[in-house]
Amino acid sequence: MSVLKRYIQSSIITSLVIGLWSVACFAQQNKNVLETTITIESKALNEQREVQIYLPDSYFSTSKKYPVIYIIDGQRYFLNAVTYQKNLTWQEVSPEFIIVGLPTDSQKRRRLFYRESSKFINFLENELIPQIDNEYRTLDERIYFGWEMAAGLGVEILSDSPHLFKAMLLASPTHISNSRLQKVDSLLNNTLDQNTFIYASLGTVENWSIKPMADLDSIFRKNNQEQLTWNYNLSATENHYTTPLTTINEGLKLFFGDYAPLRFFTLQEFYDFGGLEALKSHYTNRSKRYHTPEGIHNDTKHYLLLQCDKEDNFELFNDLVEEFDGKAFIANHYRQPRWFLRYSQFYARHNHLDDALDILKLGDDKFPDTATLKNEIGNIYKKSGATLKAKKWYKEAEKHQ
Repeated sequence: MSVLKRYIQSSIITSLVIGLWSVACFAQQNKNVLETTITIESKALNEQREVQIYLPDSYFSTSKKYPVIYIIDGQRYFLNAVTYQKNLTWQEVSPEFIIVGLPTDSQKRRRLFYRESSKFINFLENELIPQIDNEYRTLDERIYFGWEMAAGLGVEILSDSPHLFKAMLLASPTHISNSRLQKVDSLLNNTLDQNTFIYASLGTVENWSIKPMADLDSIFRKNNQEQLTWNYNLSATENHYTTPLTTINEGLKLFFGDYAPLRFFTLQEFYDFGGLEALKSHYTNRSKRYHTPEGIHNDTKHYLLLQCDKEDNFELFNDLVEEFDGKAFIANHYRQPRWFLRYSQFYARHNHLDDALDILKLGDDKFPDTATLKNEIGNIYKKSGATLKAKKWYKEAEKHQ
């Protein structure tokens, strides 16, 4: 090997070592890390367990609390939950949530998820969950995800400790024994203490689980309770290794279905929903569940006003403007002059010229260099007979052409 080649290799290795050392030092000094790994000394399992933790982007800049999803087999599926959150929180389709991943050993999981399942449930209930709730800001919105034997374990957790999780996401469950089926049946013969959501998926090619899952489905359908939401997706397009993707995505989407801002594509949808009172009640409940700001979401306000314009329902538009803090919502929410122009023209079509002027002048204050707003103010003054004022605004519009 040439001297130059040895020198290059040595330099590369030295750079890598320095780089890794720098990252390690940064991680130790920077406590505000969004993703980390902790170790729990478990008495229930008589071993140390590594646990992956992902904190939402806003965790260190707010004081709010978050739902938590526990991902069994974190070495495979931890990033699925991270990706779901990253893709959907920026448009408020999903709330932010804490992710706890539990990496597993292929041999130990077969023992702990079935023959010695009570040990693992004890670990979750009395060690892991209390520690997570103690060290992080968590809501009482815990979600369990498990695949294969871990999904079968989820069925047992549901029957033995129904208070632990509000949602169970179960992909390709196996080991749904008669004992587990009987426990679920017994549980559902009584009234549940909390709302419980379950999403389970199975591919039709997974013939080893078709019968026990059909039995489980029958038990849930027979014991239909208002507090229980049971979704079973028996899919002709999924298999044993693709169901986790469907289960995490669809399960979280349905469980957090009340989070995304409401949008009504017709006013009839709004009336069928229950109108303004039902809308306010929905957002009150949303605020309580997710610790979000109180009040109707601005996106919902926007789309309702827009729909009133589209359907030319001025009466409802006027009522909503008053409900949404007068014209202040329009003044503060919109970042483009065209919206002020649009709503002023809506007022003008219904001969509410003073209101049209109010909207235009709010827009002119916000966008003082916009000729179209000044020109429209001139049009409104002209329509109301104030010719001199109209000419003044037309001249101002010309200056900003």
